[in-house]
Amino acid sequence: MRVLPLVMALAFIAPAWAGPHDPWTIDPIKSRIAFTVEQTGKLVSGRIATWTGAIVLDPADLATARIDIRMDMRSASAGTKDIDDVMLGPNFLDAAHTGEAHFTSTSVSHRGDDYLAQGKLTIRGVTHDVALPFSLKIQDGRATARGELTIKRLDYGVGRNEWAATTYVANDVTIDITVVASRP
Repeated sequence: MRVLPLVMALAFIAPAWAGPHDPWTIDPIKSRIAFTVEQTGKLVSGRIATWTGAIVLDPADLATARIDIRMDMRSASAGTKDIDDVMLGPNFLDAAHTGEAHFTSTSVSHRGDDYLAQGKLTIRGVTHDVALPFSLKIQDGRATARGELTIKRLDYGVGRNEWAATTYVANDVTIDITVVASRP
């Protein structure tokens, strides 16, 4: 996975004596953002290859939690040229003009054994409130968070003209997130 070094530097600011309110350092090799959508009755899966994040999260003090993820939509790929060309084009992601999607948390809460990040998701310049449930395991200074979120692509203007119908591409898009991070 490629990572934009300038933005990623935000996550590496943590001093060697990192405490609970310092950012986690994301491992870009073990972390990923993937998506799945149904197209003509078959599941099409892909990933966002280039994204960055700044995460401050201490389970004992969720009031100070902050999650900020920026995704370069030009790096979205389902691995098939025909699908990628349409997906990145003006009728779907319009990646050449609106190249970034952005999630920022407004709150993080504990929910049973898991967590819930409430926040704002922006795609194609359209922002909606979302709730991202995720699991979190922290052991020996290493955290692994896994979450899944289903959005309606048409709510974000993803699918215009002949693609505004859900005849060929479903409206529901599932986003799978795995973040592996550590602290010094």
